[in-house]
Amino acid sequence: MTSQHDQVLTCVSISDARRILTYQCVDILVVELKTEEDNIEAIYDFLRLTQILYPQIRIVIFTEITDAALLNFFVNTLSSITLLKKSSSLEGIKRFFILPMESVTKTPRRNAVASLSPQEFKMLKWFSQYSSQQEIAFKLRLNNKTISHYKRSIYTKLYCKNNVHFHDCLKRYGFNAMN
Repeated sequence: MTSQHDQVLTCVSISDARRILTYQCVDILVVELKTEEDNIEAIYDFLRLTQILYPQIRIVIFTEITDAALLNFFVNTLSSITLLKKSSSLEGIKRFFILPMESVTKTPRRNAVASLSPQEFKMLKWFSQYSSQQEIAFKLRLNNKTISHYKRSIYTKLYCKNNVHFHDCLKRYGFNAMN
């Protein structure tokens, strides 16, 4: 599947990946966008740091998340990543590992679906942790209307119809909503 020199790393958590990256030479890192142990924000931060520390590693994000705005955010803000859907065929996955790095680097997904902005992505965590926009505005020292604008924009980009649907999305991304 890969050349005999390629070292492929698959891990169940970020802590496993950090430990292995410290002691082993890895050519390809395969991660899930959300795991049982890590939320999507922690994985994003880990991938950004990994690209800085190990620019030679090919990063493959394997996911069942289908929200285009969120996936576009990852493609547009992280360089040299490849997204593979969990529903991808085995042949498609094999083709990826056989191709040279130059032919599989990211292609910007600039299509009709907007991407979450970096600030909107950060706001996902805040919306999962606090019950009211006023509380978030107070904590971040922003105007309540600014928080409202972020929420409306995120709703639109993630196609959320209401708060219940929005919080279901946050749970899928690994954020634990406040009780």
